Amino acid sequence: MKPQTLLLVLSSFALVACEGQRYHVHAGPMFARARGEVALQNAGGSLILGNNQNSIDGDLGVGDEEVSPYLRASTDIDRHRVRADGFWLDAEGNGTLGGDYGGLAAGSLVSTTLDFYAVGLSYAYQLVREEHFRFAGGAKVGFYSLDVTARSAVGQEEVVTEVFVPMPYIEAEAFFGPVTLGANAAIMAADLGDADGRYWDLEGYASWRIGDDFDVKAGYRYLLLDGAGRASSRDFDADVDVQGVFVSAGVRF
Repeated sequence: MKPQTLLLVLSSFALVACEGQRYHVHAGPMFARARGEVALQNAGGSLILGNNQNSIDGDLGVGDEEVSPYLRASTDIDRHRVRADGFWLDAEGNGTLGGDYGGLAAGSLVSTTLDFYAVGLSYAYQLVREEHFRFAGGAKVGFYSLDVTARSAVGQEEVVTEVFVPMPYIEAEAFFGPVTLGANAAIMAADLGDADGRYWDLEGYASWRIGDDFDVKAGYRYLLLDGAGRASSRDFDADVDVQGVFVSAGVRF
């Protein structure tokens, strides 16, 4: 998925939100970094993947913090809230393989690219609402795409995995005048798409409302993709998390 495609998807979600009474759009930078390990089977199928893990930040050299765009759109209609969000991470680096990576041998010097995209659409129904507290539950569908490509002097190997994940979803908010503290979580363990694994999508934030139509927000996002399966016609094993701080400005219409 290209950044232009991600923007198109979020724009479509925002048009759906426009049908509600009011909608809320946020945009800003996210300071994200990837961590974890990934393994890729060779053409002959002879590798033991558990013995040939390469770390994202160490062996592959793509664990530095990167500035990524963070987008969000939502609408509230009575007790219902619909929200779309997305960001992408594009990292490049150099490293030395600690284990074989497909057909690239351990010890090879590699230049690596990591592309990660996350798009989510959630629905939450308000279960509890008091003067200073709100709690809602519902469902979220996340699209997650991971592409890790390593190039050496003798060749190139790539893991590409994409998955749609339906997840139970909860969110909670506490209100203190113009300040709101919030958190939401979506978790699933299932065999989906390319992999059988665990998927976590967690967020915590604080927002400050400036008048009726503007606010600023700061928060932390954590995503975990821990799966083993088959992608790019090869078996793979990936335990990768992407996390970071985001800051955004929002407007209501």
